[in-house]
Amino acid sequence: MARGRIRRIEEEFFRDELSDYALYESTERHERDPVLKRLVGRLKETELKHARFWGSFLGINDITKARMPLPIRAKVYLYVIVRRFLGIAFVTKLLERHESEGLNGYKMLEEGRGLSASTRARIRSIIKDEEEHEGALLKQTQKHELMLNYTRSIVFGINDGLVEVLAVVAGVAMVATTSLVVALTGIIVGISGTLSMAAGAYLSSKSERVVESSFRNRKISRTSPRREAYYTGAFYLIGALVATYPFILGATSYLGVVESVISVSIVLSMASVLIAIMSDTSIRRRVLEMLAISLGTAFVTALIGFAVRTVFGVVIT
Repeated sequence: MARGRIRRIEEEFFRDELSDYALYESTERHERDPVLKRLVGRLKETELKHARFWGSFLGINDITKARMPLPIRAKVYLYVIVRRFLGIAFVTKLLERHESEGLNGYKMLEEGRGLSASTRARIRSIIKDEEEHEGALLKQTQKHELMLNYTRSIVFGINDGLVEVLAVVAGVAMVATTSLVVALTGIIVGISGTLSMAAGAYLSSKSERVVESSFRNRKISRTSPRREAYYTGAFYLIGALVATYPFILGATSYLGVVESVISVSIVLSMASVLIAIMSDTSIRRRVLEMLAISLGTAFVTALIGFAVRTVFGVVIT
């Protein structure tokens, strides 16, 4: 293996371990749950040991005094924000996914060529540590599975509100002459969708409990159907308002659609990232897929509305 290639690998794994150390150090400092606080404290010390191992190849002796690069600091701040708004359940899921990705990277490196016997043995030791980390965080994730279910309701509710109402307002905007018509349509659809989604979430949760109760050895879900309905409906309405607000503020026709598309794309991208993390799927693929579906749907409905106005002369005033 060329020396330049080896150097890049050393720098990459050093940055990853330094990032892990900073992340766990920050999580330990801000975490209030005593069990998770002790866990990330142990993980922090292990990641510091790993960072020192890679730092030794780069001539870096004191890791704790090294200035964290901006991307690492931004990542740490993001975790703090996520903890505050989405709770401990999502943080443990995020940390578990993070450890899984790091473990896969080490396994690929261990299977490669060009490593000395001592380095390969050290990497195997790190892999063992990472497997223990993943297992410990998986237990924490399972412990907070109930809270994670409510987070799923929040994310899927706002996701549906964004996609569905954007399509409606994009189509109506092409045949409406005033922003008031589009705004009222978006609000009406948003409210009806809120009630429909909330009712659907409530009935789905109730049905799940009934089915689970019919199996003697199956643990019954402790989620509250009312809370699931509340979170799903409330955040569907928030998604609907994000798609509609340009017209509420007076934007008309094409300009309103553009503003709505931009707003929805930003919020939908964030929601898609959360969905990808909770479902253990590719973040990039999930974001691109959701943007393609939502923007494609909005484009088709806008095209239909434009055709109805152009061909049939239908205008809503």
